[in-house]
Amino acid sequence: MNYVPTFRKAFKIDQKADLANVAIAVNSIYTAEQIASSYLGNIDPSDNGTGFRIHVLINLIGRVCEHAKAMLVALSTGSPASAEALARIVVEGSVNVMYLATLGDSGTLNYFFRSWLDEHDRKLMEWNQMAQDDGAVEVLTMIKERRQLVQQLQNFVSQNEIHCEIDKSKSAEWPKSLFKRFEALNRKTDYYTSYHRLSGASHLTGEDTLTWLMSTGMPDGMRHKLGKEAWSYSIMMTRISSTFFVDAVAACVISHGRAKNDDLRDCKAALAKAAHEIAGEAGVPGK
Repeated sequence: MNYVPTFRKAFKIDQKADLANVAIAVNSIYTAEQIASSYLGNIDPSDNGTGFRIHVLINLIGRVCEHAKAMLVALSTGSPASAEALARIVVEGSVNVMYLATLGDSGTLNYFFRSWLDEHDRKLMEWNQMAQDDGAVEVLTMIKERRQLVQQLQNFVSQNEIHCEIDKSKSAEWPKSLFKRFEALNRKTDYYTSYHRLSGASHLTGEDTLTWLMSTGMPDGMRHKLGKEAWSYSIMMTRISSTFFVDAVAACVISHGRAKNDDLRDCKAALAKAAHEIAGEAGVPGK
């Protein structure tokens, strides 16, 4: 199905805008999103723990999908650097979902939630000490209110653990290191070739500025070539990032019994083919 008109209308993209460079990614992301929502949403959970897990995975898939669509909007409207920054979020979010769906269970989800809650409370305590040292009364009040919210969320997680009869002793823990999650999924190479590769835009590293400085003394034709290569690179990386989202959806539905997934395999194959086809223009050696 062609979802490009739906995408164009949803994000109010001008009818004159050429969306050929994002069409394959748009169709793959919308197709995968539809598969996830229709399949997971129609499962009748056997117990509270399963229902909890399904609801969380649906929510997480939706959040990653939102970033994936925003990534393609950025590329479609002339912001390739922003598209790369969002692509990095899509890769990380997809890997998180893959880990939770493939290696985790309801107990792992509780580890996932508590990891954030514990770290956030620790940061609030650090901030609280700084505010006390500075005598910032108004800030201390805000920190107190925020910690009260965190406590409410911690209580919710504890109550849900009881409600769902979760025994975390049998569950895989939540690795604090993203690299460890890639590693656990046997995707260490992807960490370097996809996730780390996208760090330039999100961290505003020196690479692009150095390239620009070097190009200032080059002939116009060479600078045009470098600019075209940079655009192609952004297109390629958004396609690669979209495959991660498709993989995340596949992990969720397969872990809940979906046996026939040719539609998702077709999405991934189309994205891989499209990424390969533009690799040479993107400056990939040997392509």
